[in-house]
Amino acid sequence: MRCTVLFVFALTATVLGQSPTSKPVEKFERDSVIEALASKLSAGYVLPEAVARITRALRSANSVGEYDGKAPKEFADAINQTLLKASHDKHLAVFYQPAPTVSPETSTPSVEQRERLNFGFGKLERLRGNVGYLELVNFSDLRQQSAETASALLSTLANFDAIIVDLRRNGGGHDPMMAFIASYFFDPTPVHLNDIYWRDTDETSQFWTMAFVPGRRSARQPLYILTSASTFSSAEDFCYSLQNLKRALVVGETTGGGAHSSRGPQRLTPSFTAIIPVGRSVSPITKTNWEGTGVTPDIKTSADTSLSVAHLHALRSLLEKETDRQWKQTLQQVADSLSQSVSVPAPQR
Repeated sequence: MRCTVLFVFALTATVLGQSPTSKPVEKFERDSVIEALASKLSAGYVLPEAVARITRALRSANSVGEYDGKAPKEFADAINQTLLKASHDKHLAVFYQPAPTVSPETSTPSVEQRERLNFGFGKLERLRGNVGYLELVNFSDLRQQSAETASALLSTLANFDAIIVDLRRNGGGHDPMMAFIASYFFDPTPVHLNDIYWRDTDETSQFWTMAFVPGRRSARQPLYILTSASTFSSAEDFCYSLQNLKRALVVGETTGGGAHSSRGPQRLTPSFTAIIPVGRSVSPITKTNWEGTGVTPDIKTSADTSLSVAHLHALRSLLEKETDRQWKQTLQQVADSLSQSVSVPAPQR
């Protein structure tokens, strides 16, 4: 549902398995791409007040020759520079994708491909002090196979006394999977996570945690989410929602700042497509989103040190409540050892 920059780049790489032609794009096609893009922006772009400004920038760049003499991919890259400068929207982009090579079969990863990538789940590990660590590199589409994988891994997290979810390399994905995963960190009573308002249909999609999930939940453990500047789109949605619901502490860097959604590639000409955001996130708590600003961490630190910082913060949190003398001594030893190489900045929020 939420098409991300990560997904688009992967799609482009798949489509452009062959070397793109170096022949410059003819003027008539450059004009056609610009006008088709202007038309589609006017019809559905999520920020209608920005359409005139973006369209002017595109036509101006085209008229003064900024796109002249460029090969197809260079032409698309140049348009994207104009789009980013005029809109600051990291989801809005144009790609060189000849029509004969684009189909649902080639643009959507197969089940086998998604399985090889473990449906976006990376490392699962037990850190010292019984702190669980789970890496998520993207939010896969929510299907039976991906839900089963998610359930198995998320149920395992219930064994740990505190949990760290690593989204530092997560460029986003699909909001239904985001909501499914979030459900494991709340009680069964549904919690309103986020809405997406769709300008093209004037409808709103709501995303809530689920009353039933397979396996065990981790609704009581301290929860930490690791972020970097590369954390984007649905991954930011996960951070933003759980942070504002006071369910998790976000540790690391301010995220990429992409709160818009698209419905997938739109054809501009036989050789060029565009990702045009037509939806925007709206938090039921803040009534706004993180577009252009990113999600600000509760504990600011570099992406490289965020795991150690979160681990140490988790240990200290567990120490405050631990009543078993022997285990408390173990936790203290682990915390003392870790504190020799890392310090925990004071929370910002």
